[in-house]
Order: sequence, then structure tokens, then C-alpha cells
Amino acid sequence: MRQSHLFKPWARMFAMVAMLVATAVAASTPGDGFAASQGYVFELLAQLGGPAPGGGIFVNDFEPGGLNKRGNALFGADLSTGGEGVFLLDKRGTSQLARTGNPAPGGGVFEFLFLGSAALNHIDDAAFAFTLSPFSLPVGVNSGLYRFSHHHKTVTPVVVPFVTPSPAGDVFQGVFFAPSLNSRGDIVFPGIIKTDKGIHVEGQPDTGLGIGIFRATKAGVISSVVVPGDPAPGGGTFDVAAFVWTNDYADVAFSGHVAGEECVAEGFAPQDFIMGCLGSLYLKDAGNRQIKSIAHAGDPAPGGGVFRQATGPVMNNAGEIVFLGDLTPPPNANTVIGVFLYSRGKLISVARPGDEMPGGGHFATASAVTAGQIHINYRGEVAFNATLDTDVDGDGTADTGLYVWSKGSLRLVARTGTVIEGVGTIAHLVMNVLILPPPPVLVPNSGAINNDEGQVLFGATLTDGGGVMLRATPQ
Repeated sequence: MRQSHLFKPWARMFAMVAMLVATAVAASTPGDGFAASQGYVFELLAQLGGPAPGGGIFVNDFEPGGLNKRGNALFGADLSTGGEGVFLLDKRGTSQLARTGNPAPGGGVFEFLFLGSAALNHIDDAAFAFTLSPFSLPVGVNSGLYRFSHHHKTVTPVVVPFVTPSPAGDVFQGVFFAPSLNSRGDIVFPGIIKTDKGIHVEGQPDTGLGIGIFRATKAGVISSVVVPGDPAPGGGTFDVAAFVWTNDYADVAFSGHVAGEECVAEGFAPQDFIMGCLGSLYLKDAGNRQIKSIAHAGDPAPGGGVFRQATGPVMNNAGEIVFLGDLTPPPNANTVIGVFLYSRGKLISVARPGDEMPGGGHFATASAVTAGQIHINYRGEVAFNATLDTDVDGDGTADTGLYVWSKGSLRLVARTGTVIEGVGTIAHLVMNVLILPPPPVLVPNSGAINNDEGQVLFGATLTDGGGVMLRATPQ
């Protein structure tokens, strides 16, 4: 359940590339016997070096957050003016929702880090979390939660740190990564509160803080979903709950940890820097309000191995949940990760180490980045990215690929070596995002978001060093 990525815009060198364009292009075969994606048309939505709304240019990376059935996209990006911004792209162009250095609704100034990914619903409303100045630790303290109304064209505060009352008592100290937004307008988010029932790791200082999950209705009413100290299924109590998703029926999938179970693995950051434990996957039913265990750390995984942790859930309206299942042997974590699906009461392996992948090579690992790298649409199609065991371009770095799984079959969207006509050749689905602490293996981080029309939103680094954000449409 540990958030493994932070986006750090300082101390980076970047190359300016061509201006932003928007043109439909097709994938061609990269040659040398390697099959390109079939049946997708690619549209170039944004380019590093292209102008950013509000000034400056896009640099370093794109961080896809949402792609709705209209094809509209929500994303974050680093900016040449410093820090980051959150942007909405629709048929009228790209508009800015928030940016480092600008005043934040409700008070304060946006800092250098937005807590991705951001969320977008079908009517183009959005939700996002952003750190405020001064940046504070643990990560998420002094961070706010915000709602964008497409109808009113306004950004309004949902949680203002140290001001907004928490239903768990006192006031919110901040919010954590990756809020979720459904089409009813509910924002379900991880909030940071004062509590003595949070994570306690032997030998580490007690922060006096905890992370729980809360719901904010469109009318602004905030309620608790699960907080530290709440009973967990099978016994014990939760000491943290985060990495959350809600569907239009208000069901909530989340990653949580039970106090007393193994919490940290080799390489985990200290709790006073970023809070989190090895997590298990749970589902809270909106009807009976009961919490059910879906995949628990230590459980056997479909196809073999044992879950070290289960995290990063994304859920559709059918109640199907796709998630990242860590299969790394102890004492480590985040080294060998598979993609798994909970559907109709059963766990299914979507892709796991050793699987043969369309387009060549075998699956090595999914991303260790918790948010935005897997997704599921209403038809049960799963989009995800992965590191492979091949090196088609001979650069000494493992290839990466983007795939869609549907009813047991895999389809290639794009991978290392795919030529996008008029754009360039994909080198990697890895962008200039700092991952803390650095994982022991290469992991993709450029996003994999699909919508109900089967389109996929993602970023890519090209062989010429440039970076792009693309929308792939199945034909």
C-alpha cells in the first residue's frame, strides 16, 4: 500500500522539443521481425517543449490521470516555470486547473508537488490533491483537496489543511495521493488526521498521524469510510487505509493494513517521511456497508506465488477490481509485480512474471508506481504497462510495453520499438519521474488509462529524447 513515487521537479535537465500538436497518426512496424500494435490509431495530445496554459512549456513528464468516454483527458505535468500543474484537455483545447505558485482556493499557495494521479468523471468534473507552501512532512501534511466543476468552470476547496473539520475528530492535517471521483460527484480520498491508532514501527518516531479514507459529496458533506482503529475483517483493526477507488454505486475499494501485521519491507522510507505499510486489498459495499477482504498479504496468488502486498485498486461499475499484486519474496518488495483482477468473487491473473506478451518478449513486472498505471473500463477491459525481458533496440535497458486484456486475451497497444508515424519511435514507457526510493528494477511510469470506448491514454519517451502524451483509439 506504500506510495512509491514522488514527482520532483528540481535539479532536472531537459531538452526542448517541438511545439504541441494534435494530429491523428497510425502505428507502423518497427522492423527486425517485431510486430507493432494492430488496430489502433494514435493521436498526439501534448509534447514536451509544447506551450503550457498559463505560461511556460511542458517539461520532464506527463502524468495521465483520467480519460472519460468523451475522450477528454486529465493530466499533470512538470513546467519550465517551476513545479507542476494539473490540466484538462477537451475538444476546445487544454485548460489549466492548478499550478505551482498560484493561489490555492481556500487559502495558501500551491507548492511544487501535486499528489497524483488526478481524477476525472464522465461529465468532465475533476478532483486532485496538491501540496501547499511550505512543503511539509510526512508527505501529504499541509496538502489540500480540490474539486473542478466543468459546469461552473471553477476550482473549489474540499479539504483545506488545518481548517476543514474531520468526521474522525479535530481537523484534517492534509490529504494523501490519488483521490477518486465518481459520476455522482462523490470524491473518495485518503485524508491525514491526528490519531494514536496510526502506524507504529519499532525504532521509528511516532508521527501522531494516520491516514484514513473519507467521502465528500457534491454538496460538500464529508463522512468517514474507514479510519485507523476501525475493525478489519477477520479480526484486528486498521492502522492505515489509502489508495482508494469508488464506482458510481459508491462502493469503495482500498488498500489497508491491519495493526500488528508485517508493515515495512527492505528499502521502505521512514514513516516520518511518507506513511505506509505493506497493504491488503479490501472492498466496502455501499449497500450493507460491510468491508470484505479481497486479497490479503500472505495469501496465495493465482498462478503461483504469494502476495507480498496488494494495492492500487481500480474498480468499474460491475464491481470488478484490477490491482497490483506484489509477488516479491521477503524481505524485499516492489521488485516482481503482477496484474490481477477480482471478478464475480474470483481472483484472476491478468499478467504475471513469465507470461508471453503480444509483440514479443515475456512479462517481467508491472509498475511499482501505485497510481495511474493500471485501469479497467465498464466492459472489463484492463489496460496496464509492464517491463519485459527483451531489449529490441539494444540500448542495454529492458523494453516496456502497454497492453489491454479482455476476457483472457491480451492485445498490444504500443511498446519499445513501435513507430508512431509523424511523431517518432517509442524508446520506453518511462518518463523523467523520480521514484523514491528508487526501485531495484526498471518500472514503467507513463500511465495506462482506458475509457469505456476502449481508448487508452499514456505517455512515452521517444528515441530522440522527446516525450509525448498519446491517446490510442481502437479501430
